[in-house]
Amino acid sequence: MGGILITNQIGVPLEFKYTEPVTATKLHKILYGNVLEKYLRETVIRDRLGREIRTLPNFFITGYSEKEFLGPVADREIVAIQKYSLPPSDISGTFNRIRDREAIIELEEDSEYLRLAFSTADETVQLNIVAWLQEIARTMDILEPLDRITAALQSLCGEAKRG
Repeated sequence: MGGILITNQIGVPLEFKYTEPVTATKLHKILYGNVLEKYLRETVIRDRLGREIRTLPNFFITGYSEKEFLGPVADREIVAIQKYSLPPSDISGTFNRIRDREAIIELEEDSEYLRLAFSTADETVQLNIVAWLQEIARTMDILEPLDRITAALQSLCGEAKRG
C-alpha cells in the first residue's frame, strides 16, 4: 500500500492519493524473485500514484527508509529525509555531502539537521532541493506530513479489514 500527500507551503493538504493493498501471488513471487518488492514499490505503487495526481509540487519528500526506491514521480525528483543528530562542530555550512546522492543539511542556523538521499546525482538539482526544503521549513514541519500519510494508510487498512 502506498500514498502521496501533497500540501501547500504551510502543510495544508491539497491532494491525497493512495493505492489499495497489493498482495503478490505465489506465481508473482516465483516469476519476479528478488526484484518483486522493488517492482511493487516503484512500478505498481509509485508510478501509478504519479500518474493519478493532479497537483505537481516542486519535489517530493519521502521517509529515509525508502531511499533505495528513489526515482522520479510525475517527472519530479524525490528526496528521502530523516532527522539527524550530530554536534555542530562536525559540520561546516548548511550543505555537507556524504556521498554522490546523500548529504546532511542544516535547515536554519543553529536549528535541526536532516540527512538527505536524492533521486538524482545532479548537484544543481540537489542544491535546488535543499533551498526548497530550507524555504518550506520556515513555515511548516517538513517531516510531519510523512506521519500523516502513515496514519492515513493505517486507518485505511483498518477500514478495509472491517469492510
